[in-house]
Amino acid sequence: MDFVRGQLVHSKAGRDKTRTLAVLAVEGQMLLLADGNLRKVDNPKRKKMQHVAPTTTVLENELLKSDQQLRDAICAYDAARN
Repeated sequence: MDFVRGQLVHSKAGRDKTRTLAVLAVEGQMLLLADGNLRKVDNPKRKKMQHVAPTTTVLENELLKSDQQLRDAICAYDAARN
């Protein structure tokens, strides 16, 4: 499964189960993820690829630069999904 920078994923395991996160980087079999709220852009969470479910939504690089922009984009995605 290929992941790209800016792609939104849903966590399937761990304390952040069911949360929507954005991929900041791919390091081998690990993803660096942030949501701008609990996990900040400057301190992303490392998570194995098999512990997330990918979505088809990919955010622009501009939205990945600050926690506020990332948080707003994820909130908008979650609101549109429900």
